[in-house]
Amino acid sequence: MTQASFGAAFIAPEEVTPKRLDANFYRATYRQAAQRAARLPSAPLSSLVKAGTVITYGVIKSVQVESGVPMLRIQNLQSGFADADGAVRISTEQHQGFSRSALSGGELLIAIGGYVGVAAKYPNDGPIANINQHVAKADIDLRRANDYYALAYLWSQTGTLLLQRTVTGTVQAGISLGDLRAFAVPLPDRRVQDYIGAKVELAERCRAVSSRSWLAATELLEAALGAPLTPETFEVKSASNVSGSGYEVTSIRPVVALVSPARLVGAIGAQFFTPRRAKAILVIEQSGLGAKRLSALADRFTKRVSADEVQARGLSYVGLAQVDSSMGYVSTATDEQPSSSSACFGARDILFSKLRPYLNKVAICPEHLDEAAGSSELVTYRAKPGVDPYYVFFVLKSPLVLNQVIDITSGSTHPRVAPDLIDDVLVPLAEAPVQKRIGRLARVALELRRRATLLVEDAKADVEALIEGTLDVQAILSGTVKAPTADDIPELAEDGT
Repeated sequence: MTQASFGAAFIAPEEVTPKRLDANFYRATYRQAAQRAARLPSAPLSSLVKAGTVITYGVIKSVQVESGVPMLRIQNLQSGFADADGAVRISTEQHQGFSRSALSGGELLIAIGGYVGVAAKYPNDGPIANINQHVAKADIDLRRANDYYALAYLWSQTGTLLLQRTVTGTVQAGISLGDLRAFAVPLPDRRVQDYIGAKVELAERCRAVSSRSWLAATELLEAALGAPLTPETFEVKSASNVSGSGYEVTSIRPVVALVSPARLVGAIGAQFFTPRRAKAILVIEQSGLGAKRLSALADRFTKRVSADEVQARGLSYVGLAQVDSSMGYVSTATDEQPSSSSACFGARDILFSKLRPYLNKVAICPEHLDEAAGSSELVTYRAKPGVDPYYVFFVLKSPLVLNQVIDITSGSTHPRVAPDLIDDVLVPLAEAPVQKRIGRLARVALELRRRATLLVEDAKADVEALIEGTLDVQAILSGTVKAPTADDIPELAEDGT
């Protein structure tokens, strides 16, 4: 025989891998990716790690605790930069029992189950942490390869396809450690690796400063309020915890509250006086700060645009999936298509999703988009003259407002909050200089997230161009073309948080 047949494809005998006789392994997209990558010299991932270390995965069985050591899962890697914030936690004893998979700063983390193709780098200054069984770690020896370049390759289209090609199993599909250790990483001239890796490293710095800016804005707002914006502040622990002027909780289970007639303004349904909503309002009132309803600070903007007009004018489209729940960053890549009628907005307009408000899909239209369209679920607000839209956005994104709207929805399958009720949320007004600084920090945080995203996309495009043979390698080797530096990003110069 000169050919072997797998489904509708005919594979030459020399292309057949005896250990992989499943048809999926020989899909045309995978074979083409492998052929492209083979144009460059490569080395197995296991040969690039530091001496004395092995590529391994994390905790298989764990008992989660309220406080302890973070255990990173695939969802903690989705942004491309591992973040222990929001990770589940395991006890110190469990962590010590799985010391082999304990994380060290700078290690590459690779999803080997579920969302294969997700990879990240653990920060050099990251806290003590561990990983679960769906994540593997590799500690790259910098004498053998640029670790940021290796990460860019794992992120690239070719790298992702070849990782996906190694997946086995159906019910619990994933990559075996043997296949991951044998995974080939193309290795161009080290100067080319450093050129591509520098973009990813700079992106990581942008992400780190972005997080610090956001945290600094949060701390400023907390200081102005005299209360931490943590879940514990709004948690219903006791009756006294959520009682205040004109509102007294007498029972937690079931919830019973005595409400002053002075507070019965407008709607009087029980959902308007739930403890966590009351707590958010009481925190604002007890802060001593002035407060205004959102409608006094921004106008609801109701312009609509048809799907045909969106396409004809080439408007960027913002779907709910593009809005990050933690910081409100709006990504640009989307497969979502505009519906018959879309919201229309522009730079610095505030976007508040009325659908499932507990997801906290609150954003601000990026500065680089003069005009854009988005999901009709997005309620748009345009700040009044003299009002800092970034300050208002930041407060709307905070637990102060999330807890004001989370209980006043209608509908069970698709809970929504009515725009009129969003208009009425209370926004505390810190002193003008504090508002200005919070707004600036929020703007810098979002812009640095955008810069990080663009740098990552550039690095991934460089990897693909390298594999295709279209990257100007000679210009990189000669130093004619240089990677961007921190000096090219003005917002990094503002890193005084």
